[in-house]
Amino acid sequence: MQAATPDASGWIRLCELSELPETGARGFDLQGRGTDDMFIVRRGDLLRAYRNSCPHWPGASMPWRKHAYLDGKAEHIVCHGHGARFRLENGLCVLGPCQGRLLEAVLLRIEEGRYVSALV
Repeated sequence: MQAATPDASGWIRLCELSELPETGARGFDLQGRGTDDMFIVRRGDLLRAYRNSCPHWPGASMPWRKHAYLDGKAEHIVCHGHGARFRLENGLCVLGPCQGRLLEAVLLRIEEGRYVSALV
């Protein structure tokens, strides 16, 4: 994937909404470095984005493989480095060494009813 360039206001178009799984997560390598900078989680109407960095170990990539940000039941975001679990809706750590801390949220918007963009 090529590095993405934000528009003058800082928004970058990531994908079409239909490209996101109904329940799941997808990472985005915005700088073309081979590691996701951010990820989007979706469960039905819930759509949230976070930086790919655990508050316990800032800068460490969270998934064990591409797009693997959620637990097996898609109920929590998981840092596979040490097993911390975070709520999908707000990124709050509910289990692990960073309990009570938040993932860094990324603002999203839907454009033209179908494109997902992020403020980077």
